[in-house]
Amino acid sequence: MPSQSFANKKIVIAGASSGLGRAAALSLAGAGAELVLLGRNEERLRDTSQRTGGQRWMAVDLTSDDAADDAIRVIAADGAIHGVFHSAGTSLVAPMRLTKTGQIQELFGAAVFGALGVARAVSRKNVMHDHGSVVFMSSVSALRGRRGMVAYSASKAATSGMVRALAVELADRSIRVNAITAGAIETEMHQDFANSVSDEMVRNYRDLHPLGFGRAEDVANAVMFLLSDASRWITGVDLPVDGGYAAK
Repeated sequence: MPSQSFANKKIVIAGASSGLGRAAALSLAGAGAELVLLGRNEERLRDTSQRTGGQRWMAVDLTSDDAADDAIRVIAADGAIHGVFHSAGTSLVAPMRLTKTGQIQELFGAAVFGALGVARAVSRKNVMHDHGSVVFMSSVSALRGRRGMVAYSASKAATSGMVRALAVELADRSIRVNAITAGAIETEMHQDFANSVSDEMVRNYRDLHPLGFGRAEDVANAVMFLLSDASRWITGVDLPVDGGYAAK
């Protein structure tokens, strides 16, 4: 994207304390966006803010739909929002027979309940500019089954379904709603996964991606595109950013 292509654009990033949210924040700040950074970890949010030139931040429990909703409305009180990127979430790799209720609640909290709170907020009058854009993180796990990924796949499938329905609801205002279905991206969360399994399993997983594992910047570039006017006629889709995973 050209430098300053997001000048005078107010963008909210939910899950900006690390990983994909932080990478998107760095890219958007470099393109001139006015950011509001949301997340639960205050220390990491401050770090992201410093790296992006002192952008505004708010500590928010993004596992709560009400907290996410309230935060978005507070941000919009001093001017409507042009775009939102929701990247908050966690991972869970475990056989279904060993998956605990608390793990499911934590997983769905950030990935689904918080996302629904964002969806509710942006649906209200005077929160989003007409012709704005909302981007959610999904995963190839919503489309392809793998052992140990039952709960995680369910959470991402819920996100993708929400995106399609919300896109229809907001189309009258030309607000676009899309998801990024990502493959394996080398982030802290991915490293935690790699540390929890054998080297052979990591190699086998990499082999499922014809282009290998991705970088956070690959997702950030897709976020920039979907938040920009270049995607003005794209809504309700799952955009694959997966290194060819879905092609095999």
